[in-house]
Amino acid sequence: MQPKIINMDELFITGLTGNGSDTGTVWAEFDRQYNANPFPKADENGYEVRFFKSRFSNKTPDANKDVHVGFLTNSSTDINGFSTIKFPAAQYVVFDVTVAKGYDSENAAMEQWIADNAETYRVLEFDNCEYVIECYNEKFKGGNQPDSVVEIWLPVCGRK
Repeated sequence: MQPKIINMDELFITGLTGNGSDTGTVWAEFDRQYNANPFPKADENGYEVRFFKSRFSNKTPDANKDVHVGFLTNSSTDINGFSTIKFPAAQYVVFDVTVAKGYDSENAAMEQWIADNAETYRVLEFDNCEYVIECYNEKFKGGNQPDSVVEIWLPVCGRK
């Protein structure tokens, strides 16, 4: 699969942060709180940010703060009951992941892309941890649909 590269301005993802090994619970709590206290969204997509151990500094994210779920908003301001993470403007390499094959089914392809393009791009970090953004847009049909796709956005920048 050949990924596409997109340029994004700053991203403000407002939601809840929690333990990535229990992502379903984090999403359920976010949905519960959002239904009780909705806020304006910048688009109709859902976003899930996963933080990983850095290949550069070896920093490992706190296990209770290695996933952030929510919606894109237009401001870095926290909203009552939710936190907002501001990601800098960046290029993202976008991989389509067919959910039926497993969320990690494209991990080898992503790592291969990083290796093959190491002379041109480097992976960006947030708070000294690597991260990816999962975008649940119109391609996502639900977790049990054979044609359901999640976009995985890998942040990169060009090497100078």
